[in-house]
Amino acid sequence: MDRPDIDLLTLRSFCTIMEERSVSRAAFKLGVKQPMMSRMLAKLRTYFNDSLLVWSGGHMVPTPRALVLDNEVRLILATMERISSPVQSFDPSSSKFTFKLVATGYLESTLLAKVMAAIAAQAPGIQVEVRPPDRFNDTSALEKGAIDFLVGWTVPPTPTLRSRLLFTDKVVCIARAGHPELQDGNLTYEKYVKLDHVQFDVRGRTTTELLLQECLAQKGHRPNVKFRVQNFLTVAEIVANSDLIATLSRRFATTVLTQYGLKAFEPPIRLPPMQNRVFWHERMHADPCSSWFRKLLAETAKRI
Repeated sequence: MDRPDIDLLTLRSFCTIMEERSVSRAAFKLGVKQPMMSRMLAKLRTYFNDSLLVWSGGHMVPTPRALVLDNEVRLILATMERISSPVQSFDPSSSKFTFKLVATGYLESTLLAKVMAAIAAQAPGIQVEVRPPDRFNDTSALEKGAIDFLVGWTVPPTPTLRSRLLFTDKVVCIARAGHPELQDGNLTYEKYVKLDHVQFDVRGRTTTELLLQECLAQKGHRPNVKFRVQNFLTVAEIVANSDLIATLSRRFATTVLTQYGLKAFEPPIRLPPMQNRVFWHERMHADPCSSWFRKLLAETAKRI
C-alpha cells in the first residue's frame, strides 16, 4: 500500500506530541487547532505503520517504535533547519579554500599576480591554482566544478555562464624598431599578410587569433604564422631578434617595447575591443566564497 507524503510540520508535530504526551497540549504549543493535530497524528500512524502513542492509565505513552523514531526524526528536523538556514558569511581571514582558475600567462602576470598578492595579505588560508586555457574543455570544466573561474577574452561569451567585465584592452601589432619593411612607420594590410608572424598559442586557439582568421578569410587571406609559442615573453624575444611580427594586447606590448627595442603599430584590420572578463557557473553565483573572489578580481582590475 502506498504511504502518504510526509511534511516537516507533521514530523515536528510528532516530536511535540512525544514531548507533551498530549494531543491538545501539543496543538497549543505548535499554535494549531486540536483537530488538525489529531489529523497529523493519524497521518504519522499511517506513514510509519504504527500506533506511535496509545492511551494507558489516562495519558498517552509511546510505543517502542515511537521511541526509536523520536531521535531519528529530530535529526531530520535539525538537518533541514541547518541546510535551509541562510548561508553564513565568508571570512577570508579564517577560511581555507583552493580556487582553480583558467587564464593566459598574460592575465596571470597582469592581473592575477596582484590578486594573489592581496590574498596573501588578507586570506592566509586561501590557495590559488592557475592553469592554461583549453578552449575545447573549459566550459564543461566550469559546469562540472573542475575549475572555479575562467578569466579572459572570449567571443562570443558562453551563454550558459555568468560573467563580469574586469577591464578592456585593444589589439596592436609589434615589430622590432629596425624592421626593414616598416621604416616608414606604416603597417599596411599588404605588409601584414606578407610578413611572418609569431603567435602566442593555447589549445583551441586564442580569441585574438580566431578573430584574425575570420577577418582575413573575408578577403581570402590567412595569418602567415611561422611560430607558435606558449609564453608572451617568448613572443617579444622572437620579434626583437627577427623580422617576424606579432598581434597581441596593447597592455602587454607597452611592458616590453623599451626592454626589447620594439615598436607598436595599429593593425590594418578592425578588431573589437578585448573584453577581459571573469566567467563562472550559475551554481556558484550565490556562494559567498565565490562572490568574495569575484569582488577581489574586480577591485584589483580597477587598479591595473
